[in-house]
Amino acid sequence: MKENFDINDNLPIIVGVGQVVKQWNGLELNEAPNPVDIIKEAIEVALCDASDVGLKEEIDYAAIIRTFPDSLPMPYNPFGKIINLPAAVLQGLKIKPKNVLYTSAGGEQPQFQVSSISEKLYNSEIEFAIIAGGEVNGALKRAVKLGAKLDWASNEDFSITDNGPKTDFITEYELKNGLGLPPQTYASMEDGLRARLKMSVADYAEYTSKILSNLSEVASKNEYAQFPKYLPSSFLSIPSRSNYRLYNNYLKWSMAQDAVNQSAAIIITTVRKAKKLSIPQEKWVYLHGYSNIEDTFVTHRPDISKSDAISLVINKALKTSKLNPTDIEYKEIYSCFPIVLILAAEALGVDPTQECLTVTGGLPFFGGPGNNYSSHGIAALVESLRKDRGAFGLVLANGGFMSKESSGIYSTKAPDDWSVIDNKDDQRFVDNRPSVNLLNEDCKAEIEGFCLKYDRDIPQSGYVIAKNDKGRILAKIKTNNHKMLKFLSGDLDVVGKTAKFSYEAGYNYIVDLNL
Repeated sequence: MKENFDINDNLPIIVGVGQVVKQWNGLELNEAPNPVDIIKEAIEVALCDASDVGLKEEIDYAAIIRTFPDSLPMPYNPFGKIINLPAAVLQGLKIKPKNVLYTSAGGEQPQFQVSSISEKLYNSEIEFAIIAGGEVNGALKRAVKLGAKLDWASNEDFSITDNGPKTDFITEYELKNGLGLPPQTYASMEDGLRARLKMSVADYAEYTSKILSNLSEVASKNEYAQFPKYLPSSFLSIPSRSNYRLYNNYLKWSMAQDAVNQSAAIIITTVRKAKKLSIPQEKWVYLHGYSNIEDTFVTHRPDISKSDAISLVINKALKTSKLNPTDIEYKEIYSCFPIVLILAAEALGVDPTQECLTVTGGLPFFGGPGNNYSSHGIAALVESLRKDRGAFGLVLANGGFMSKESSGIYSTKAPDDWSVIDNKDDQRFVDNRPSVNLLNEDCKAEIEGFCLKYDRDIPQSGYVIAKNDKGRILAKIKTNNHKMLKFLSGDLDVVGKTAKFSYEAGYNYIVDLNL
């Protein structure tokens, strides 16, 4: 690694970060967080962090992370439509970049944008960029519940590049037969992982609660956390009034919490520009290796308990950084559900119950601000690395149903060399895996995993994923099949057992179990 005075002037560096959190109690409407203002505030904080010299006029590229309301098939705007969120944010700050991007949806986007912008900076396509995003879903939910009237409408507009939501993470076959929202989709993969680890339901609950408790401890010390409270594993592993069961593998605090009011921004430039603007070197944090991979649909994957995309992006980031897993001091792993943490830990060769896997506190406890969470992860990592100079930190950002993965390794040490990273071979490996034949027929198959959705501690619906010699079948549990719902909610592990399925009027159903 080179000393900072003897480095390539084109190297991309993060020079400023900013985070904002609002704990609004719903009492004073004029204090309610606003989706535009909270992002503006994070940008102001990041600019101030980079330098006390005015930098707004230097910004020639802006990537605004797509908000959750704008990621939905039918946007939800109870307090007025924001016609063009990036325009509203940037015009309000009097920032006039030559190019403005409104990103697609996905939790990988913050890290993906850091990598993409770094390539543009290195190739001298741009000079000074910002990434910013935020969510006020907590304020939205509270205001709707209280019947409060807020005004978030904005008509500000100018030309931007809008990538659209691009939330095509799921097929019609999957939707028809049980997959859908993130928790119900992840639940079956989580169950497959539990079985692969040879753990009972109770053992897996205890195992994941230890991992989650470690996250909550970090969140309890983070001033930007929405839910800064330590929760012991004994609380996290047992259903209760404040930690009720939502799915077979998930209690309330097992998953990302979206009722947050949080924003974050990142300022990226080159060594040359930072020198010109006299941005202090103690602010500089370098991107070393990185990787971006897209996986196929859940039912098309060879093994639902694994993620080739996660292992590939972690290994590629390490390889291109010329580092080993043991060289990584700080880990910021996406944590929407425990499976992502566990699979990342497998790729790194560490015990997730013993290793700290977050610098924020994770999506269940720090909070899950939509697609922008990993902007907070990167910001927190930058702050940690500035204090622990020369150390390395890894970010893993996850989008969809482990559908899109982005990784990056950071340090205050400059890399010996830097180049645009080619992921074609890794992407080709994922794309060229043997195809999975999806079944619509009466058949028998071996269960890989299942999902049960609960209401008031009672399973209400669910589905099963299973495989046989002909392919894979995804099948619903009929809502009036109370016997099956009750049986699957019991203690017996059915993964690996043979089930009988029927195909009726275009849908697959599980009808019996051979135990």
